[in-house]
Amino acid sequence: MKITIRKAEIADSAALSMLWQFYQYHQSAFDLEDVGSDGRFDIDEEYLASIIRGEEECVAYLFFVAGQVAGFATVEPTEIMGKEMPELADIFVLPKYRKQGIAKFVVQHLMQAETNQWHVAVYFNDSLALKFWSDLFTKLNVALVDKVEPPETEGFHEFVITNA
Repeated sequence: MKITIRKAEIADSAALSMLWQFYQYHQSAFDLEDVGSDGRFDIDEEYLASIIRGEEECVAYLFFVAGQVAGFATVEPTEIMGKEMPELADIFVLPKYRKQGIAKFVVQHLMQAETNQWHVAVYFNDSLALKFWSDLFTKLNVALVDKVEPPETEGFHEFVITNA
């Protein structure tokens, strides 16, 4: 299976926006957001566009399997435990591509391309995501996974990952 990852470009605006709608659908079970009268989640399209244009500190990545869009991830700077570090802020894999090691591949690729420490936050009530990350932590080539106790962001499990 050929997986490729690249920064989102202007031509990807519509794809990223639609993927974000799917992501918000999933997240609505935890943040309890409703759709608007148009049947869409309220996402900040201008903010997404400014990310793609490189005007924000956040970077959006699309990933592909055999040339087909399979999901996206975002990385943005954060401060946690008094330190600045990148946060894998969002990752979304389309259902067709789940349980195939794609998210692990993406996480490894992004974490290796950046700094020594990373932040990951998981909604407190998202047991599937927490299980995913707990399992993934045992499979990644990392030196240390620290659970931030108590979490600095209310409603989340937070982790600081130190690369090997």
